[in-house]
Amino acid sequence: MTSPSQPSSPSSPLPIVVGIDGSKFARRAAFWAAEEAVSRQVPLRLIYVVEADDPDSDAVAVEAADALRSVTDTLNASGLQVKVETDILQGDPVDVLAEASRSAGLMCLGWKGTHDSGPGRRGSTAALVAQAAECSVAVVHRRHAREAPGPHRWVVAVLDDRPHPRAILQKAIDEASLRDASILALTPWPAESERSEHIRAKIKAYLDERDPDDAGILVCVLPRPGDVTDLLAQSADIDQLVIAQADDPELVAQLVDPVTAAILRGTDCSLLVLRDRA
Repeated sequence: MTSPSQPSSPSSPLPIVVGIDGSKFARRAAFWAAEEAVSRQVPLRLIYVVEADDPDSDAVAVEAADALRSVTDTLNASGLQVKVETDILQGDPVDVLAEASRSAGLMCLGWKGTHDSGPGRRGSTAALVAQAAECSVAVVHRRHAREAPGPHRWVVAVLDDRPHPRAILQKAIDEASLRDASILALTPWPAESERSEHIRAKIKAYLDERDPDDAGILVCVLPRPGDVTDLLAQSADIDQLVIAQADDPELVAQLVDPVTAAILRGTDCSLLVLRDRA
C-alpha cells in the first residue's frame, strides 16, 4: 500500500525519513526532522508501516492514512518550508524502515512507539532500527512538537580513538550552529593530554574553516566516561543532541538501551547514531 505521494527520484537529494505510527512521539520526531530537512534543503518522507499479518489490515490502513494526513497537515500549517512525501508500507516495522534507510539521508524515529509496551520494550523499534539502518539514525526525545529549547544547550560528540574523527566533529559543528549550542567532545584520553588538545584544535580549525559566524561556538573537551549514561543522567536537561559513531556497537547499545531511554524521558536530548555511507 502506498499513498499518492511518491519518494524522491534517485537523482534527487536524499530525503529525511520519519517513522510514523500515530503516537505523539512520532509526531514530535516529525517536527524535529522537518527542521533538519529545512536546514539541509531536502524533502521529508513520512512512512507508516502496517504489519502484513494484521487481521484488521483494512482498518489499520485507514488509521495509517489518517495519521499521515494529520502530521502532514500540521507540518504544512506550521510555516516550515519543507516538501512532504508519504508512504504506507507493509511488513515488519524494523525490516521495512531499515530497507527505507538505504535511500535516506537520515532516519528519524520517536524514542517510543505505539506498539512498545512495558519498561523493557520502550523504544525497542527505534533501538533496533538504529542498529540495523544503513544511514544515520536520530532517536528523538522532545517534550513538545515545537517547544523552544532552554537557554543552556550542548551538542555532545562521543569520540572513539580513531585519529581523524572529522565526520563526527563536522556533524557536531553543523548541529551546534543550527541549534545555537555549545559543543562538548568526549574523548578516550585525559583532558590535558596531547590528543585531547589536538581534538580541541581540530574543532576550532573546522569552525574557522566552515563559517566565521561559527567561530564563537563554545567548545569543551573532556574525558569520555566508561558509561555515558551516567553523564546523561546528570545533564540530559541541557544536552540537545548526543552524537555517536554507528561502528562503536558497545556505545550505541548504551545509548539505545531502555535505561538510557528512561533517563532521557521528558527531556529534549535526542540521540544521533552517525553512519558513514560507503
